[in-house]
Amino acid sequence: MGASRCVSCSEYRFSWGRIRQFRWGCKVLSQLDHPNVVHYFGQGKFRGFRYAVLEYVDGPNLKEKILRGDPLLRANQLKLLTGMAAGLAHVHERGFVHLDFKPENVLVPKSYDPKIVDFDLAIVRPPRPKKVATLSGTPAYLAPEQIAREPVDERADIFAYGVTAYEMLTGKKPITGNTREEVLQKYANFNEHLKPLRTHVADVPHSVERVILKCLEKDMARRYPSMSLVVRDLQT
Repeated sequence: MGASRCVSCSEYRFSWGRIRQFRWGCKVLSQLDHPNVVHYFGQGKFRGFRYAVLEYVDGPNLKEKILRGDPLLRANQLKLLTGMAAGLAHVHERGFVHLDFKPENVLVPKSYDPKIVDFDLAIVRPPRPKKVATLSGTPAYLAPEQIAREPVDERADIFAYGVTAYEMLTGKKPITGNTREEVLQKYANFNEHLKPLRTHVADVPHSVERVILKCLEKDMARRYPSMSLVVRDLQT
């Protein structure tokens, strides 16, 4: 049976708040249908455990691949970059913002066609930038406007995509920090900390570097306005 037809069960026994997140993540996934987003089959409860039945993906997450120094990441870099961008574009087109996009939330099967997972922190895509009630997600992948607690939209995902792509190609994050305060301090001098990808890896294609650096613009108005444009530029 092909990987796209196999399923796995994720089990949860958490607080009411975590259960609400879990249910919300399932609701978001149920409205998505794209080859670069993990497929959702349903959810249920058994002996106190809540579970979701998801597409089986025959591979680890992208973070594990990066940490292992998988040489096939470079060989499949365009497939991975385009697939992640196409998956996020679909999420946005369906009316959501992921808000927790990072290498741990991208599964990489043997085919190297990426699958985006974990929509528990997603929000409904706002018609204009909107403040979110709480700051959530991993500090190193948050957009500057998130760190500064300013209104956000899908461009926060575009920034997180840029961080993920940068890390995948260079093995390094453009900005590092374990706390919101540390990351915020570095964002204040963002241009000093952000180095071109080719500083770390000389043979990164110029066209790919341009796309990633545009995703990483500190000023959200200078970033790509939509993920579909990222897909377009990666394919040209």
